[in-house]
Amino acid sequence: MASKKAIAIEIGYSFTKVCEVDYKAKTHKIYKSFTVPNGAEVVNDGALMISSEYVENLQRALVANRVKTKQVVFTVTSSKIASREVTIPFVKENRIMDVVNANATDYFPVDLSQYQLAYTILGTIGETKGAQQYKLLVMAVPTALLTGYYDLAKALKLELAAIDYASNSIFQVVKDECAKGRHIIVKIDERASLVMAVENSVLTFTRSVSYGFEEVMDTVMNTLCWGEVSSVDQAIRVLQRNECIIPGAGAGTDEDAEDSERAEASAMSAKDRALEDVREAVMPLIGGITRVIDYYASRNSGEGIERILLTGAGADFKGMAQMLARETNMPVTVLKEAAGWNLMRNFRNECFSEYIACVGAAVAPLGFKQEAEKRSKDKAKKKSGEGGTNWAPLAYTVFGVGLVAAAALAAVPLIGYAKLTKTNMELKAQAGSLEDIIPIYNEYVETKSKHMMAEAMYKATESRNEELEEFLGELEDKLPSNVNVISLTSEQFQVTINMRVGTKDDAGEVVEQMRTFQSLVPELVTVTSLVEEENEESGEHAVNFTVTATYQAVGYEPEETENMEGTNGVEGTENDGTDVAADDTAE
Repeated sequence: MASKKAIAIEIGYSFTKVCEVDYKAKTHKIYKSFTVPNGAEVVNDGALMISSEYVENLQRALVANRVKTKQVVFTVTSSKIASREVTIPFVKENRIMDVVNANATDYFPVDLSQYQLAYTILGTIGETKGAQQYKLLVMAVPTALLTGYYDLAKALKLELAAIDYASNSIFQVVKDECAKGRHIIVKIDERASLVMAVENSVLTFTRSVSYGFEEVMDTVMNTLCWGEVSSVDQAIRVLQRNECIIPGAGAGTDEDAEDSERAEASAMSAKDRALEDVREAVMPLIGGITRVIDYYASRNSGEGIERILLTGAGADFKGMAQMLARETNMPVTVLKEAAGWNLMRNFRNECFSEYIACVGAAVAPLGFKQEAEKRSKDKAKKKSGEGGTNWAPLAYTVFGVGLVAAAALAAVPLIGYAKLTKTNMELKAQAGSLEDIIPIYNEYVETKSKHMMAEAMYKATESRNEELEEFLGELEDKLPSNVNVISLTSEQFQVTINMRVGTKDDAGEVVEQMRTFQSLVPELVTVTSLVEEENEESGEHAVNFTVTATYQAVGYEPEETENMEGTNGVEGTENDGTDVAADDTAE
């Protein structure tokens, strides 16, 4: 019996990837694969804006590649797809969706009538049968986003088999490859990237990164170092064939050996500048991916990450894997083969990383489309009155009696109920109109978190050394004139001063004065050494001593209290006398 085939389609910003594959088969075979230029922009964060020209181009490409399959599967990537990791009781698998629907409002506090739900089983928690729970990744997709794919399938005259989420599509390809240990899969696309974690063939983590290789591509198109690059396809080929990201031997330029030394130096200088621009353009992408991996690693201690598998259109850029390996300090491999998939044979010599999500979409797609069909059938069934006895007359009679009784007994509450119902409907409509603010709010939360981190880092770098000039001014104003400062060392938290005075009383007076400094902690101004010297020739006495003092905290403001200065003076005299006497005895 021949395998059931399907057309798998992933629509990007510049190109649409198309594969003809087996649909929901145990063995995987890829019959055809090709890309179609989009022309004008047809997708915005997963939402389609199809035109008749785009549909015609896609139809011509299907005919040109002799694709006669009538079933289509779409795989979608969008920041509008919300996901939550949840745990539910260990019920039968055919009842999981009922449990998800029953608790959906707890997972997603939005108007769920405008969304479709699907889930992926991440694993089970608990060892004993009675204590086991399912760990799920539940996803909510706006129905408006899926409508464009229904319309496109209809325009192509194809039967829509399913709509899948890109992370699930990729997981179906790599799950056997990641059967043991922890693995990170990174899919780099034009304007966004996807970071996933697979542990022992279980998808445990998925996050979107709002950076892609578009800026890198634009940088290549804005320089002439690799010739005239005027299209997206040309820029991608340049990045695949040349060492643009990490420079290496033979970086892809055919310089004439007979050029003059000056011209050669000039060419290399221009190339170096271009390479530097490319590296600067790629760093936000690498940084975004690295932050997500660090976040995952911080939440999952124990067994380390074995490797990072790189896929997507940006995976084949020369130097991309090396750059990511250098920044993450982990082994990075471009996905060339996966267990159960003969990718090298199916794709031959062409770059196939960009097709990974496409080929995996037909393996075990999520149930977005099935859920929509079920709702449509239920509505149709209700309208036609199928499936049982017509209880309408009895229902109308009971309703009429109940309505009369309610009107007689609760006329006033009904008015209040009507008002509350109207308010409830208005609030739901308002909530629906504000759904677009969710990405803005998420961006605000992320920005606020980054600001707080930056502020905390800045505060950690603050020290009294920044106010050293003010401290020196206070030292000059308050120290007695007969004090000779030999040396001063200021650190982040304390200051050490070596001084010379005539007598021990003078030393005590110095310590007393320093304990009145606003920038110092009075109790932590101490004499750490004291030496009394006598000049044999002149007979003059001198006292050399060292004072160590601790700075007040940054931003400290002293409280204004009456007679504070006098109190400090008395305490300072007593302490100074004790310190000097103790040090003198030690000497």
